[in-house]
Amino acid sequence: VTPAVGAEEFTFDASEFEKKTFEFSGYLEQKEEGLKLRGDSPAYRLAYPGKAERSALLRSTTTLEVSGRLNLDPFVADARVQASNVTDSLDSTMNRPKVMEGGLRWSAGPELSVDLGKRVQRWGKGYAWSPTGFVERQKDPSDPLLAREGFEMASVEWSKRFEGESATGLGSIALTGLVLPTSENRNEDFGSKKSWNPAARLYLLAFDTDIDLMWRSKGARPQSYGFDFSRNLTPALEIHGEWARSIDAPRNTISASGVGSSRERSFNSYLLGWRYITSNEVTWIGEYYRNASGYSEGELGDYYRFLEAAMANKAPTALAAKARQVAQSGYGRPNPGRDYFYLKASVSEPFDWLYGAAAISAITNLRDGSYQITPELTYTGFKNTEIRTRMVFLEGKSRSEFGEKTLSKRLEIYAKFFF
Repeated sequence: VTPAVGAEEFTFDASEFEKKTFEFSGYLEQKEEGLKLRGDSPAYRLAYPGKAERSALLRSTTTLEVSGRLNLDPFVADARVQASNVTDSLDSTMNRPKVMEGGLRWSAGPELSVDLGKRVQRWGKGYAWSPTGFVERQKDPSDPLLAREGFEMASVEWSKRFEGESATGLGSIALTGLVLPTSENRNEDFGSKKSWNPAARLYLLAFDTDIDLMWRSKGARPQSYGFDFSRNLTPALEIHGEWARSIDAPRNTISASGVGSSRERSFNSYLLGWRYITSNEVTWIGEYYRNASGYSEGELGDYYRFLEAAMANKAPTALAAKARQVAQSGYGRPNPGRDYFYLKASVSEPFDWLYGAAAISAITNLRDGSYQITPELTYTGFKNTEIRTRMVFLEGKSRSEFGEKTLSKRLEIYAKFFF
């Protein structure tokens, strides 16, 4: 038999898929920002004490991040290190190299591994928020995919997959246990109280549904437990949710006249969301977030009234210092309110724009009606390079969350080179 003319011979090179002993990667990012400031606002005077009022600010940020990975089966050592420099006409900050994540992982067997180091535990199914993220830093809801810094911890994970359909519908199971030690000089961002802070997560894939059960012991933070789930209802539609309960958590409030109070209470927080891909490949993500530990519209209004008095030109210095302390106690969080809705639409290569992508997202405080809208464009047509631009609009009435932010608009332009 004569072989067909032009037929290609198939070859397989296993070395192309072998794990390299050492892997190195990273990026250099240059970000330029133009900020439209509310220079006459109390929030501005709180953020920039002693600075003259101004309506605009240009900021430049250079970030270098490098990652290395050493594969010595059954051990893997890795590290992700970041350094940055932030400069504007009001301030300049050089952030020295910091280990964002890294450590040593030992695969004791196909189903058991032990990890020691600084890690980001991604608990929860939420996109913009994760009320069950008990052992990790909070996401930035305005840019949820940003890489975060981890905490120092030791963890053990056991997992098992089941072949075929079992009578229980169980496809796989995994159990993670960890300790996150805290003290005045270790994981102090998590809490300064000396504690081991044990936590655990049980993962189940049952009846085509991802389910997690999570728990964190009382320690540097209150005891918490909860669960999450994710399920594809159709190839185009996924739903997810989280529920978390915190036991005897401290909650600080302040009146309009500056009288503070603190008490402990237990509360439930939850999130419900969906992801839908349309026939023309537009991805929609929507989430409702109930933050039961957050502040009501009236409580936030009292805080903003206090801030106005504390940041007034002739206010006592001690009152301004108290305002900064109050902001750090909870009011200064990215989203300190109780009820939020998040919506995002994104599409790759819109209008046949090769290597391009577009998206628009919105965050709304459902109690006071204030909101943030962020359109963005991304281009990856240059080799190993990503160019991204975002415009952030913050709107709201007086004494509302987004109406009282330091800025009203922000233009961001990023150029990131990967190596």
